[in-house]
Amino acid sequence: MNTSVGKYLRKPIVIGIVEVGREPNCMALAVHSSIACVCNTDDGTLSLLDTLALRVISVIALPIQPLAIVIDPTDTRAYVTGQGKPLVVVVDIPSRQIIGEIAASEGHAMALNAEGDRVYINANRQFCVIDPLAGERLACIDTGSLTSAAVLGHDGRLFFCDYLHHELKAMNTVSGEIATVLSLPEPFEEFALSPAGDFGYVPYRTTEGVVAKIDLSSYAMADLLPIPALPHGFTLSPNGGLACCCSAAERSVSIIDTGTWQVVSRFKAGRYPQSPVFSADGRRLYLCDSSGDAVWVIALG
Repeated sequence: MNTSVGKYLRKPIVIGIVEVGREPNCMALAVHSSIACVCNTDDGTLSLLDTLALRVISVIALPIQPLAIVIDPTDTRAYVTGQGKPLVVVVDIPSRQIIGEIAASEGHAMALNAEGDRVYINANRQFCVIDPLAGERLACIDTGSLTSAAVLGHDGRLFFCDYLHHELKAMNTVSGEIATVLSLPEPFEEFALSPAGDFGYVPYRTTEGVVAKIDLSSYAMADLLPIPALPHGFTLSPNGGLACCCSAAERSVSIIDTGTWQVVSRFKAGRYPQSPVFSADGRRLYLCDSSGDAVWVIALG
């Protein structure tokens, strides 16, 4: 499939390129304050970025190589997991200090519930559940096989991917029961949720450039839509009007109008753009350039 390109591509407005640590691989944005937390895997640090001033205001050395991060609903705590030690690092954002470590597992993906009292850590073959407020590990649930992603729906379903068997799975976070909800013909390692929680998007990790749109009420295939080849970092804007997708094949970033499913902007953002995050108002896009050790900030208008 080839992504349909609009007649007039919007030129991206780069409003900042901020140098961070070595190999930034993911980030989280505070919703109610002007802070972004950037995980730098290679040097084991967390960069705190002022999104108004577009500068790093603090660098925190971590006891792990960070791979995933979430920020709590109060915007005061960040929870970080990664490789090196089986734990979650608790960072107090206002004081810019580590205030705790919770025994958990090494992990590469995380999800936090809306109440801020449960963190779910994907550790490849199991999910570790912790209560971050009490600082306790509550359970480790076997998932079998090699898994990726951790996306929590509004109704408590926790979605993740079985890459080897091409299966989308869902955990009932109340009972801990896991079910295979859909088998697909191609490998995939990411899952994105629409803002309303009614549809899921599964980008196939192939050169064909396809994302499967899934009706989450029935787990039926709703559509197959074109995206760039070897997609990663597929995500939707807060109002669902735009999708962003990075391409490992093209080393580029595409912005897609979800109403027409046409590319409205395509651009480079450093040497290897990944992990795009829309701002809460949808007016900015933040990207990690993992090979260029920087965060790119794009104005979307």
